[in-house]
Amino acid sequence: MKKGFKKMIVFCVMLFALTACGAQPLPEQFEEDTVREAAEQAISYFNEQDYQSIIEMGSDEFQKALTAEEFTSQCDPYHEKCGAFQEISKTIFAGNIDKETQEAYGGVVMVGTYEEGTIQFTIAFNEDMELIQFIIR
Repeated sequence: MKKGFKKMIVFCVMLFALTACGAQPLPEQFEEDTVREAAEQAISYFNEQDYQSIIEMGSDEFQKALTAEEFTSQCDPYHEKCGAFQEISKTIFAGNIDKETQEAYGGVVMVGTYEEGTIQFTIAFNEDMELIQFIIR
């Protein structure tokens, strides 16, 4: 589990660096439409406050690391502050290949427009299209 968590942290840092400095393309194992659809599904679950379904989209490590209660305590304040969802206003794809394991990761940063503000979603998947990251800010 520590190894999987370490990979998630490394990917998070690399995804942040990639999106801050110009996104790297998705690795060949990923298709933009597939990544977009999976990310939009996770955001839909977020908007419905169905956090358990987000967890169920995840890898084993992701599922072991989070509970629906933790999601609720972290996500509900965003719902209260931003109001109802309107649309995804921006999408940036990014990818990475772990140099040690050669595992590929595909991700997306999406900006959701809400009645009273915006929420940025940073979402990443492993090669099996299992969720390994779901960050909001």
